[in-house]
Amino acid sequence: MKVSREKIESLVDQYVVEKIDKDFKFREYQKEAIIDIIDNILSHGNHNYVVEAPTGSGKSLINIISAGVLADYFDVTSYLLVSDLFLWEQYYNFLTSHPKVDIAVMKGRIGNYTCSINGEDITLGDCKLAGLSWSSMYNQNTIEKYGYDCAYSCEYVKTRKRALKSKACLMTYQLFIQTFKMISADENNPYQFKERDVIFCDECHNIPNIAETRTHAHMKEKDLETILTIYDYVYSKRMNLFNDEENTKDFTDEWIHKYSRKDIIDRFEKDWKILSNPETRKDEDDEISSDYSLMLQEISTVCEELKSSLSQRKLRGNALNKEDIKIFSITNWFWDYALEFIEYYGLIRECGKEYQLKEIDPNTRKDEGVVVTFRCLKEDYIVYRYLLKKANFKVMLSATIGGHEAFDENMGFAYTEDKVSEMKRIPSTFDFSQSPVHFLNKFKMSLRERELSFQHLKGVVYSICNTKFKSQRGIIQTGSYDIAKKLYDDAPLEIKSRMLVYNGSREKASMVTVHKFSENTISVGPTLNEGVDLPGDECRFIIILKVPYPSLGDRYVKEKIKFFPLWYNSSTSNEIIQGIGRGIRFDGDWCVTYIFDACFWNLYLSTQEQYPKELQDRINII
Repeated sequence: MKVSREKIESLVDQYVVEKIDKDFKFREYQKEAIIDIIDNILSHGNHNYVVEAPTGSGKSLINIISAGVLADYFDVTSYLLVSDLFLWEQYYNFLTSHPKVDIAVMKGRIGNYTCSINGEDITLGDCKLAGLSWSSMYNQNTIEKYGYDCAYSCEYVKTRKRALKSKACLMTYQLFIQTFKMISADENNPYQFKERDVIFCDECHNIPNIAETRTHAHMKEKDLETILTIYDYVYSKRMNLFNDEENTKDFTDEWIHKYSRKDIIDRFEKDWKILSNPETRKDEDDEISSDYSLMLQEISTVCEELKSSLSQRKLRGNALNKEDIKIFSITNWFWDYALEFIEYYGLIRECGKEYQLKEIDPNTRKDEGVVVTFRCLKEDYIVYRYLLKKANFKVMLSATIGGHEAFDENMGFAYTEDKVSEMKRIPSTFDFSQSPVHFLNKFKMSLRERELSFQHLKGVVYSICNTKFKSQRGIIQTGSYDIAKKLYDDAPLEIKSRMLVYNGSREKASMVTVHKFSENTISVGPTLNEGVDLPGDECRFIIILKVPYPSLGDRYVKEKIKFFPLWYNSSTSNEIIQGIGRGIRFDGDWCVTYIFDACFWNLYLSTQEQYPKELQDRINII
């Protein structure tokens, strides 16, 4: 479909007046970006369209308006995907306050919806215990037949139904990937999520990490307890799984006769002995993980029959007791657990066993014991398989795209029709005259020189906090929790009393809240370079004490560099750029930045194209 840019602009203006606000004012370059996106899709340009949009350019509205115009005037369907619930809430709040914008929203089922009949999480809702699918809850005959009139008012059913019908739908990447992992491609099922014309991706630089994390498989020794719980329950009920003559010889009955309790224990322990051994070869792990995957598939089939049996009992009017509901919940969990392992094994079959990585963590929660995590190093293919394949056009936005070649390499565009992306950059319109970036090119915070350099730099840090910004708030990005702790422990009392330190994401969220409502606090930690919004007086200075290189002590990092050599420096520069941007959130805002790790200079020279011109001009070597 060929539509002139003038016509597109006219429809964008019309959409904004009718659906958002007749007095709405576009930010500079915002409308042009929207027109470019729509024009690229309608004129069948590059299927991989990437926009580097700095803070303040209005990325969320670029996505919302583009998706809305395409849906309303051109019947183009889309998903709008975001990286976390914080960003999801921003979109949700806008959509809620502008009800004429027809974009549906979806959250994951677990923990977000409650059954109005039994008060359980929606995954254990009364209709699910009865074995009814979500599709059946949209069917008036089914609802009336089984007495589930509650479907008409069920929050999840209504939300899901609207998301299926709407031409544009908002989700997190995590939910999107999980949704398409769990459904089969049935084009005739109107109540199943399907591929759409476009996916709009916000904070797209996070996609490879999120996608790879969603394909992990986990195994722990205590999993045997869950398997035996299922086995024991099935064994105790094996003569009464189905109360009809047609199902007296089902798979579950065959499974019970095929394996004794000891057989199950022996098989699990044999696999665990190999898979929990850090010294095994990849071909050994591959062979045993195949065996374990087959075992999980067998148990999954048993779980499905068991759930069906429980549901049939409930539909016949027999109430399920607490033990029944508990086993139903366990089989739900086990199905997800088995799926992640089976999916992982299938992924490795497609990529090649050279891309598998096994990590053994003995320091997890005490009630779990040792946890073995299986990961796939082929991030580019993971992104293609679980994301890029689900739409004809991909529109990706972020303030930190990084190097074009490195971004394309890690994003998996090589597997797509166009092989590469088309990239556009929106220039920043902020005034940075009061926001210099001072770089001290003297002390390196690399592992070899860190201890000596830290002794010199901590005094400089304390001096800046106590003289230049004594009554103002700021953040110190330390690169590690260990450095954060040392900086806090060695601080003079007057500095220490202002410092807020944390350990983990939950503590970080609480700390940021305290910081926002204080007067002169200093937030200190390794992950303050992203996911933190500190406008105005909430952040007047930023100190980057260590360049946040991914740790080469991490096996995954070392292995990934072999396959994606451009990734290491490119991702680190992205972290730096993100970190510098935490304190300048609107035009007229200002924040002074200090980089005290001399390792920055070689990194900067090798990735200079990633740094926007306005940021390059702000760097002052001292």
